[in-house]
Amino acid sequence: MNRLFVFCEGPDDIRFFEGVLKSELREGYASVELIAYAGMKHIRVDGFIRGIGAMGDDYLMVADIDSDRTVKAKKNRLKRWYRELDTDKVIIVIKEIEGWYLAGLNDHASRSLGLRPLPGTDRITKERFNRMIPDHYVSRIDLMIEIIKRYSIKVAREKNRSFRFFYWKCLE
Repeated sequence: MNRLFVFCEGPDDIRFFEGVLKSELREGYASVELIAYAGMKHIRVDGFIRGIGAMGDDYLMVADIDSDRTVKAKKNRLKRWYRELDTDKVIIVIKEIEGWYLAGLNDHASRSLGLRPLPGTDRITKERFNRMIPDHYVSRIDLMIEIIKRYSIKVAREKNRSFRFFYWKCLE
């Protein structure tokens, strides 16, 4: 059995994939390895991608859409940075991973954390997420951990279209 490597932008993405998706992704793979790539040199990421292919393993790259206007534009930007990248293996998070965190909360779970329930999370940015953090949390990480404990993939598929696409492409 081969392995799946998931390139995540940073620690918030790693925490999310570790807590919510790693066990789901493990089906069909010997293991799932998470790699934080945002701080790496582009040539190093290309080396990882080349090595993963040479070993017969598989990978996904997860990236926030950030300031790019379309998924295609973001994938093209990533392809310019990482020449070995297969853009069919790229998942774009709209807008940012914080939206995927909040997407998995039903109304009851949101209220239990001191958050206002949201019907959709496609427009959530880091800044908006940070403004939503109730005062009783010491840090955003504490809130993220509590969200993961209450997370519902089923609810997330309803509230965030890029999460729904990810689920369809990678888990169904």
